[in-house]
Amino acid sequence: MTNMKYLVLVIFLVFIPNLCFAFSSSGDGDKPLALRYAYRTQKLHPNSQIKGPEPILAQTSDEQIGREVYQKASAAVVTVKTGKGSGSGFIVSPDGFIITNSHVIKPPPRTGELENYNPQDFPSVVTVSFSDGRQVSADVVGFGKGGLDLALLKINPQKNMRTVSLASPGKAKVSDRIFALGSPLGEENRDTFTQGHITRIDATGRIQHDAVIIPGNSGGPLLNTQAEVIGVNTSGSSMVGELNSGMNFAIPVSQVQSFLTAAKKRDISPVSTLVQVKKEPSLLTIQLNGQVVNGKLGEGDRILQDGRFANVYQFRGRAGQKVVMEMNSQKIHPFFILHLSSESGELKKIAESHDKGAGDFNAQVETTLPEDGVYVIVATSHERGETGNYSLQATAKP
Repeated sequence: MTNMKYLVLVIFLVFIPNLCFAFSSSGDGDKPLALRYAYRTQKLHPNSQIKGPEPILAQTSDEQIGREVYQKASAAVVTVKTGKGSGSGFIVSPDGFIITNSHVIKPPPRTGELENYNPQDFPSVVTVSFSDGRQVSADVVGFGKGGLDLALLKINPQKNMRTVSLASPGKAKVSDRIFALGSPLGEENRDTFTQGHITRIDATGRIQHDAVIIPGNSGGPLLNTQAEVIGVNTSGSSMVGELNSGMNFAIPVSQVQSFLTAAKKRDISPVSTLVQVKKEPSLLTIQLNGQVVNGKLGEGDRILQDGRFANVYQFRGRAGQKVVMEMNSQKIHPFFILHLSSESGELKKIAESHDKGAGDFNAQVETTLPEDGVYVIVATSHERGETGNYSLQATAKP
């Protein structure tokens, strides 16, 4: 009995100090208590065939951040379907305003299609699909001006919708971790979540990043680690077939905020401005009754071979008819030429204007029409590059 007491005492003196040491903080103060115990138990029995408790590793902070961003943003990211294609978008207000790309609603023309491109040919209503599969209609409110690749949609009537927050302008920096969320290649791939880093920000604020985006991601949000929108994904660069090269681009949030501010003031375009179609200026008609026609020379007008801006007017005249024409301006040195138009469209010069008098640079001409037909007045300026308002009038004398 006495020997048994001594055996128990020896076990107590040997085991308890080691157990206490296993729970101490020496060398392992940054480990959770359970891990310190497992770690010490394994170190105390290096040759034991009986394994100590396996440590349970916690979810890494990077994984947690990614999951939190997805959970916060996914309900506010939508698929935008036009009937001819699809893209992505995101809800920016509880009453249902949605941001997407202009080219999602009205794609630019392909090679060889520019002549038939009509910027007003786009759907006024599109279909919006949510992450849970619900679908609703949304009105196309308008587009960014000056070629800005943004469009605004509105779901009616809606309230208390899940939204994503816009980050402060300038918050994004090169090397920041970012996330892209959208519907690449169509609705069946909605809620596709990719990540990467900002690789460049150019002088205009445009963000270059390496999170994978492909057609269908357009219009979707580029998010920071707080699930805030720092940009709108708009394009990617493919080097081989459909492979993504890692050079992808997003419109900065500063331009998104400016666009929304303009929309509140109803100062956005009713049509896409991505493609500017230059139309030949129309041929205007002037009456021989002395009525004053006001015009302006500048960008968008016809340009003569020597670079001067010009507007063109026409009237029908009779042989022997005397006509007086005047062109006045305080902005330019006015000048015009009168032509007779043949059936083939060729122009024959009849007369050209001269200054009214010394110190008066306004233009005038008085002439007798040589034959019946259509006459053309080319109203321009003396010097190349002159722009400004003018008035023109033509009067047939009895």
